[in-house]
Amino acid sequence: MQSQARVVISVFRAAFKNPVLRRVGFAYSLFGGAEFGIWITLLVFAYGHGGPTASMVMMLAQLTPCVLLAPFLGALADRQRPARMLGVGYGLQTVAMACIALVVALRAPVYVVFLLSPLTTIAFTITRPTHAALLPAIVRTPEELTAAIVMGGWSDGAASLVGPIIAGVLIASRGAWLAILSMAGLTFISAVLIVGVCGSSAAVSRDRAVIGHGAVVKDEPGAIRRLPAVRRAFAAVRSSTRSNIEMTLRHPEVRVLLTLRTFYFVLIGSLDFLSVILAVQYLHIGNGGAGFLNATLGGGALLAGFVTPFLVGRRRIANTMALTLALSVAGLAVIGVVRSVDPVVLLLGAVGMFGTVFSVSAQTLLQRSVPSDSVAGSFSIVESLFNLGLALGAVFVRVALAIGGLKLALFMPAAIAVLLLGGTWRQLRKIDLAVTVPQVEIQLLRSIRIFASLPAPAIEALARGVASIAKPAGAVVVAEGQRGDCYYAVADGELSVTRRGQNVRVLSRGGGFGELALIRDVPRQATVTALTQVLLLRIDKIPFIEALTGHPSAALAAEDIISDYQPGNLEDRRGMGEPEVDGS
Repeated sequence: MQSQARVVISVFRAAFKNPVLRRVGFAYSLFGGAEFGIWITLLVFAYGHGGPTASMVMMLAQLTPCVLLAPFLGALADRQRPARMLGVGYGLQTVAMACIALVVALRAPVYVVFLLSPLTTIAFTITRPTHAALLPAIVRTPEELTAAIVMGGWSDGAASLVGPIIAGVLIASRGAWLAILSMAGLTFISAVLIVGVCGSSAAVSRDRAVIGHGAVVKDEPGAIRRLPAVRRAFAAVRSSTRSNIEMTLRHPEVRVLLTLRTFYFVLIGSLDFLSVILAVQYLHIGNGGAGFLNATLGGGALLAGFVTPFLVGRRRIANTMALTLALSVAGLAVIGVVRSVDPVVLLLGAVGMFGTVFSVSAQTLLQRSVPSDSVAGSFSIVESLFNLGLALGAVFVRVALAIGGLKLALFMPAAIAVLLLGGTWRQLRKIDLAVTVPQVEIQLLRSIRIFASLPAPAIEALARGVASIAKPAGAVVVAEGQRGDCYYAVADGELSVTRRGQNVRVLSRGGGFGELALIRDVPRQATVTALTQVLLLRIDKIPFIEALTGHPSAALAAEDIISDYQPGNLEDRRGMGEPEVDGS
């Protein structure tokens, strides 16, 4: 545990030494707070002007365009420079929220707020993929890339706690208009922070089309070039959607796991809606109380971050999935029989914590059970189901309120969860027992610094994709000046690292090399030769970048890293904190 803490501290220290990464990371943190804050603020505003029905309509108004447009926006965003798209996204968010704040402050007709609200979520949609695609181009070391991803995950968790709290305080003191304007201020600062940031070229060039997550194809010669950008995006998304649906129908284990994950997304949507109703109608703590209740869900998710690392390499996780989902909906049901603020806060925190552990467990099992050529497609479907599940959650709560009131809305998720688990438990256990866990590979990768802080699903995905390679003593594994297309982890034996004919260091088990050539898209900077017979684990470029960034667009972006990172410029960059030798 102490060694793990030292790894995390050293990685974060390295990241904070990079001024560009510091700016981009802080901008992303502010964006996260604004995203969660504006979401709960608009729900509270709608509730105050039309009750539960208005809140449901507000959720649907924000989410429906995302469900319909997100794939196309993502495809178009992949054809632009990530830094540029990130700035555009932050700018659009600022303008949209500032306009809504002005409309609310001037007491304009309520329908105007409903019409403007989708602009915020549409602008939010492009931020996470473009942020992930930008990271490989602005880091100077692999450790910085790992730290950036870890901090991004922590930022999301912290934002789900801090954003609603800020919104709740401002709603209670000054009203919704100030809360919305403050969120616009956060994204404005984000936009200012990334001014001047340079990044990679577009993840997808103008003569390529993305099919699925990461596969790139060409049509007939010149055909793609003749298509306008919108038509190219439509063609790519249509092909991707068709192939992903076919994959889902072909694998029953995917259908089972996606059904459970969709229910969890519906539960999240229900909780956002219920936090408003619980605060105003049930606990009578005012409109601002909705922000505080929603923040407790985020606090529970943060606590789950201390539990989910124990899922790494765990052989059987179906029991964990079933138990945490049951505890999550049970906590929600218990709220229906208590009317005190403190117990409700504790129960919502437990719901957030157990729900997050369930989500990570389900993601891990999905990754284990899906064939390697279908993993990207399955996670593409998960992304699409998320917004759909949130929208269905809003409809579910409104229908439950109309039929049986608040208690039915709180008890119904537990009843549905029991039916789902009962109906899928045999298949779930069968899936869990059928998969194998690459324990040895996981433990080895965990001992390497750049992978030590990765979340459970990411480290397992890497471990499953490795290829074992044996080399005899004297074999040259990589040669200085060669193009790099993979990363090597040392499982056994010793290797020497030489640069320009001079010995630099010796690598043994737990060491690795090849990361610099992948992240910067430069030739190998050193020659690595086996001193003894060695066993290596090979990780190809796309899985390596995708695991570190958490998004397929970033893996494609790694193919088109800007020309600033040329071998002749590496010497100049050592003064910026790059290590003298990184093994690649």
